[in-house]
Amino acid sequence: MFIDTTYVMCDEVIDLLVEAEEKTKCSKEALIVQSMRKVMRNYEIYERGDGRIEYQKRFDEKTGEIIKKRRVKMVINEREYNYFQDMRKFFRRSISLVIAIAVRTYLAEVIEEILKNDAEGVHPDTYPFECYAIMGKCIENIPTWRIWWGVPADLELLLTT
Repeated sequence: MFIDTTYVMCDEVIDLLVEAEEKTKCSKEALIVQSMRKVMRNYEIYERGDGRIEYQKRFDEKTGEIIKKRRVKMVINEREYNYFQDMRKFFRRSISLVIAIAVRTYLAEVIEEILKNDAEGVHPDTYPFECYAIMGKCIENIPTWRIWWGVPADLELLLTT
């Protein structure tokens, strides 16, 4: 199932995505998902345990000018949508802000990997949910949820804890 949604992006992020789309021939959505995947691999840099949700800056701190943003329509599958929603909760940042961080920080690396793989004729797995799972469990009539973004060395831990 696919979900129509919108995210707020500043012109800089949109321009980076358009340029990357031209270089790689991958869709903006695919580039965003691959960049977000890299954010999750480095989750300890971005995780926040408390406070309000942080949003993108409205004004440039140096110039005081308004940062122009636009709503960008995206069609993503339901699992990607849920993945982004979980990242929002985990990082305590808006999805739009996490996308901006992902694009600014990791898009160049994603482009490099795509171009290298194309040159070598390699077509790696593009499944974005690397070791991503959610499991509901009721413990003494209390519903609990566990989210995994990786696999522990001892797989038995998944079943016993």
